[in-house]
Amino acid sequence: MDVDIDLTSSGWKVEKIRNSGQLIYSGTDSTYVLRFTSATEYTLNLDVNACIGLYEVSHRGSIAMQPMACTEICCDTDFAWELAGLLPEMTAYYVMDNRLYLEGDGEIILQPI
Repeated sequence: MDVDIDLTSSGWKVEKIRNSGQLIYSGTDSTYVLRFTSATEYTLNLDVNACIGLYEVSHRGSIAMQPMACTEICCDTDFAWELAGLLPEMTAYYVMDNRLYLEGDGEIILQPI
């Protein structure tokens, strides 16, 4: 487990998410891509829409992600909106086996792209 990483070094494709202990998504053909574009800003690509938000790493392994603003073009799945709502619930991060784990009130597992 490693917390000494540069989150901005890669884009991260959502591989799995768990909410309240239940696996609610598992797939590798996902279009859901999270990017930490700077030391304070992140983006998330949903099915159709794109989102942007702010985050803060107060110390290694700790993350606070603010709710995002998203375009409202059309037709994202219910899962996409659930994912967007789950990100601000994340409070910790680490890398293990080349995957980024975001944890808090649920868990999001991402692989580098």
